[in-house]
Amino acid sequence: MPLANLLITHSKTVQTRYTTVAILIHWLTVLLVLALFALGWYMVDLPRGPARGYYFALHKSIGLSAFALFCARVLWRLAHRPPPFPPTLPAWQARLARFVHLNFYVLLVLQPLSGYLSSSFSGYTTRWFNLPLPEWGWNDAPINEFFTEIHELCAVGLLVLIGAHVLGFLKHIVAGEHELTRRMWPW
Repeated sequence: MPLANLLITHSKTVQTRYTTVAILIHWLTVLLVLALFALGWYMVDLPRGPARGYYFALHKSIGLSAFALFCARVLWRLAHRPPPFPPTLPAWQARLARFVHLNFYVLLVLQPLSGYLSSSFSGYTTRWFNLPLPEWGWNDAPINEFFTEIHELCAVGLLVLIGAHVLGFLKHIVAGEHELTRRMWPW
């Protein structure tokens, strides 16, 4: 096989999958978001005290780490286009996938931003693994509650999107559309 054909074939193969860095960022984000949901549900029912403070601080630190990872993802994505959808994918499914992913991006900005702002108006110092961060507010319960409600609404939105994403993945598995499901697997 001539070298030019080999390069073209390799190029087509590479374009069907996400880059290794994109795959790594995706799965790290999944792990961090799952940890954040688990911590979030656990910590809110704890009585006030050191244990609750510890879990809130851990939740904030992991949330800020997830946001930093999201920023890295956006920078990577700007420089590395995602693989195109297979031509066999119906247009409505491609539009739905783009809608879900765009809204993931929106909520992965609003979620940590609303959490950080809620924390800034709580009267407690926001720390990232014990490193104090700038406060954007003051102790103000109504403003804190406003941003907390936004944070909770974004969490519900993320759960809906995660559900849609997982259902889409399962639909492609059941339909035998492995070309799509293999794009983000690390192996």
